[in-house]
Amino acid sequence: MKKTLIIGLFLTLIVPLGMGKMSNQPSKIYIPIITKSIESNFWNGVREGAEEAANEYNIEISFQGTPRGAEAEEQLKILREALAKQPAAIILSALDSRAATPYLEEAEAAGIPVIGFDSGVDSPIVRTTVATDNYGAGALAAEKMAEFVNGEGKVGIITLDRTSKVGSDRADGFVDTLTQKYSGIEVLPVEYNEGGVESSAQIAERMLTEDPDIKGIFGANEDSTLGIVQAVEKAGKQNQVAIIGFDSARVADAIREGKIKGAITQNPREIGYKAVEIAYQAYQGRRTPEFINTGFRWYDKTNIDDPDIQELLYE
Repeated sequence: MKKTLIIGLFLTLIVPLGMGKMSNQPSKIYIPIITKSIESNFWNGVREGAEEAANEYNIEISFQGTPRGAEAEEQLKILREALAKQPAAIILSALDSRAATPYLEEAEAAGIPVIGFDSGVDSPIVRTTVATDNYGAGALAAEKMAEFVNGEGKVGIITLDRTSKVGSDRADGFVDTLTQKYSGIEVLPVEYNEGGVESSAQIAERMLTEDPDIKGIFGANEDSTLGIVQAVEKAGKQNQVAIIGFDSARVADAIREGKIKGAITQNPREIGYKAVEIAYQAYQGRRTPEFINTGFRWYDKTNIDDPDIQELLYE
């Protein structure tokens, strides 16, 4: 009888302890990632990096974006649905920062930190932006272009649409560097690629017609680069016009084929990883930096097969 009472008492003590331990197990926090587009190899790399960080920090994430050319309202619908789930934080690359403002204010009022990534969000509500230093990348493209045209002649640029800060930053870095450092180079007005490869090809064809003595063109994203290649080949000026590109995948193929002098690649995995890591830190209430530069690299035929470059050539 005494032994039974002792065993019963032991079980009475140990079971609540075990149950208490189970009940204190932390559940995963939820952080949605909302991109501008999902129709790009670049975003596949971003997703891989985000998933790596989510596994490491025990975070549940979702990764959603809009089709290429979608209206801002399509992205705002995703943002509204994400807010309704009361997430721990939100990671956003906004199609239209102004249109997103009411939802950013809602997030701020609810104590939900907002992290911008890639092109980010033009709003003081955003805690941190994780992205490439696009101005610096444009400046590097300018230095390479000056080298290829021997510091003189006309050069042009085709960048992303007019509303994209990514595109404007790359263009500003390119134009500012050339105009401030290379007096022998004339930079033609910035052209904006509102569509895809074909749109860029049409713009480049017009540039080649209006300025037949142009010596180089910088394509500030993948579609712009590939459109320039098409136009230059059509005009039969492969040996007369230096092409510098941006991003990888199909651009890397063109470099191997000798159609492009070289290009700048980003680090999409790092963008995705750092965005999730910083969002988690913001959720914890920690102070986070205003901007995190995830880096960029120049690559051409001489280093395209180097291991450190291959890691950045997202397919």
